Amino acid sequence: MRRLKSWTGAACAAVYALAFVALYVDYARRSGTWFADLPLSLIALPFTLVMRRLNGGSFDFGGDMTGRVIAAGLFGAALAYVAGLIVEAVVRGIARLALHSRA
Repeated sequence: MRRLKSWTGAACAAVYALAFVALYVDYARRSGTWFADLPLSLIALPFTLVMRRLNGGSFDFGGDMTGRVIAAGLFGAALAYVAGLIVEAVVRGIARLALHSRA
């Protein structure tokens, strides 16, 4: 089995993590106002949907739920890493096929 190292995955995870932190800081700045955590909830949507499926349809998420916010950030970064890993593997496979077809 090959290692699961990917520069593209790491870059995607880093971009997601930076966006997540920026939206959390924005939430912290605007907390207490109406829909203050909406952007944070939208970026955490993959985590929320998975947790709703695992809980049987009900799962609360908000910017003031620190444990869930951290879990959502880690889950999203891991998901972004896997997406980047898949993209990199597909591009490497296509490049490998193109190089072997020339020979």
